[in-house]
Amino acid sequence: MTKKSITIGLIGNPNCGKTTIFNALTGARQKVANWAGVTVERREGFFHHKGYTIKVVDLPGAYSLTSLSMEELITRNFILNERPDFIVNVVDAGNLERNLYLTTQLIEIEAPVIIVLNMIDEAYDKGLTINTEKLSDLFAMPVVPTVGTKNIGIDQLKDTIVESYGKQPTHRKIVIPYGNDIQQAILTLQTLIEKNTIEYPSRWLAISLIEGDIDAETKINRLPNADEIKKTTTSIRNKLIAAFHDDVETVLSDMRYGFISGALKEAVHKKPVKRYDITQKIDSIVLNRYIGFPLLFVMLFILFHLTFILGEYPKQLIELAVGWISTVFSNILPSGQLQNLVVQGIIGGVGSVIVFLPNILILFLGISFMEDSGYMARSAFLMDKIMHSLGLHGKSFIPLVMGFGCNVPAIMATRSLENKRDRILTVLINPFMSCSARLPVYILFAGAFFPKHASIIILFMYALGIILAFISAKLFNNTILRGKSMPFVMELPPYRMPTLKTILIHMWDRASSYLKKMGGIILAFSIIIWVLSEYPKPHHIEQEYDKRIQHIQQEFKTSLSSLQKQHANPQITEQLYQEYATRMEDLEIEKRQEMIKYTFIGKTGLLIYPLLKPLGFNWQMGVSLTTGFVAKEVVVSTMGVLYHATDDESNQNLSKKITNPRYGITPASAIAFMVFVMIYIPCLATVTAIAREIGTRWAVFSIFYQVFVAWVVSFAVYHLARLVI
Repeated sequence: MTKKSITIGLIGNPNCGKTTIFNALTGARQKVANWAGVTVERREGFFHHKGYTIKVVDLPGAYSLTSLSMEELITRNFILNERPDFIVNVVDAGNLERNLYLTTQLIEIEAPVIIVLNMIDEAYDKGLTINTEKLSDLFAMPVVPTVGTKNIGIDQLKDTIVESYGKQPTHRKIVIPYGNDIQQAILTLQTLIEKNTIEYPSRWLAISLIEGDIDAETKINRLPNADEIKKTTTSIRNKLIAAFHDDVETVLSDMRYGFISGALKEAVHKKPVKRYDITQKIDSIVLNRYIGFPLLFVMLFILFHLTFILGEYPKQLIELAVGWISTVFSNILPSGQLQNLVVQGIIGGVGSVIVFLPNILILFLGISFMEDSGYMARSAFLMDKIMHSLGLHGKSFIPLVMGFGCNVPAIMATRSLENKRDRILTVLINPFMSCSARLPVYILFAGAFFPKHASIIILFMYALGIILAFISAKLFNNTILRGKSMPFVMELPPYRMPTLKTILIHMWDRASSYLKKMGGIILAFSIIIWVLSEYPKPHHIEQEYDKRIQHIQQEFKTSLSSLQKQHANPQITEQLYQEYATRMEDLEIEKRQEMIKYTFIGKTGLLIYPLLKPLGFNWQMGVSLTTGFVAKEVVVSTMGVLYHATDDESNQNLSKKITNPRYGITPASAIAFMVFVMIYIPCLATVTAIAREIGTRWAVFSIFYQVFVAWVVSFAVYHLARLVI
């Protein structure tokens, strides 16, 4: 029995609700990877319907199928090379003319298409009446109206996919009319192309060549008569430019819009409406020149405040759970190195990081809400003038905002910048944006040393990163990257209320990614750090301290025996027990501190300690910074291992351990440490992304520049904080 499966590609303009449709179709049955050879995210999901398993590939948002951007090229290659059974083209029903331009290119590439008129309710609110049957007939493809946020039309879409599968196309083949001159040019090239056996539609290749598409020219290079085709293409382009007095791409684009306009006149009718435009009313406030910026900072403050306050309650529960697990394994496993590895290495390292999962989820809940509601685009619009004054492209703000989630996809997002200088400048300042991996460090130190003002301290970290990014951009713009940024038009989508389902899916994506790190790189490095902090063992130091411990134990036994003989007051006996416990704990800590100095990790820490001492850091903080190059979460897990945060003898979590005066961390050094973590070398994945996007030379420059700025700023912050705190 053959397996009944269907593959569809989901395509659409940005802000058309494509992701909402994807989530409505697949629910939580999703997986995220990267497209082959690149780091653009590939999201897939599936659902079952009427005996079929339908695989859904969420293609990158694109306005067209040209090869100008990586996202457009990926989308086009998927259609051409992977040949899905259907392309589900999601269009904004309220902006049909712009959205259907992509549809005309899908017609030319001869893809089997189903049009989804999403947000049909908003189109009705604008006074639009859309005859879906007429539109389906004009474009020769099924048309399904939906409201993705309310699951309206989703079942009809599923039915349409299944019903259309395996059927012979009943619709006629549509040919976009380009006029006699261009039509003859297309036929001429088609004739030359079809002399060969080709795997791509000849009409689409001919049109792409006339438009000057570089990727299409690459495909033609493989053909035996490639030179003849190229020569003919050049001649045709010159004739068309002379005939139309305009570039060919613009002429073809205008004719596509002409086709769309004619279709919409027949299928869409608009009646005048008087309505309360909520988007305009809100924009009059959030984009106000006086209110907009303060409101933006208030929103960010509320976000970070809630991240810390609301996250504290589940964080405490997870800390209790980690402590309980530590106790269980301490009791189950016999004393020795295996117990130390499990309790101090694995549970201490991973547990120190996983407790911040609620804070990460709340942060991304807020970011997802701002993105899906439409406010994030407004914040980019507010920052546009500032960006230009710093020599940055207006589009640069979007990758910078994405950097608050993760710097890697944010750096990849700079591919949308056409100008190479703008891309390099945006990539170089992106690591100043505090990614979510740095948040556990901020929460740990801000919560431990500034419990009453933690949210303000965290907001200060994010604000300082933005300020340093802008200063660096201005510096680079006036020195190594001189030039002017290119203007662009920013799209402001209408405000929408995000659905709970969409937000929960976003949160699950982040949670699963975070948990994968726990079971992967964090676990691995927790074990590595434990091994490096345990070996080689300085037996002479251990023997020396064991003698001192035995001496204290003997003194205690002698004193206790004397008090028992004298029938001393119970309070005096209790005081003796407390003094004994304190002395033993102090000596155990002193023993660990001294022994670890002889281990691999201790020697590394002592080696870099002279460079970090002026910043108020102890050597453990230096080791954490070194391992943090792999991933910023490892900073916290390293401290969890080095400070034995789950040690039963002291029963203290990491936040209590680092505030212990014995370790010498002051509020001034704590805030300087947070600043250093925020600025210094980004994680290994980010450095790799920088090298891949703008070159190894710039990646090396970025490393040295970030470390230099981190040391200088942390030094200044530490000494200023000592005067103030």
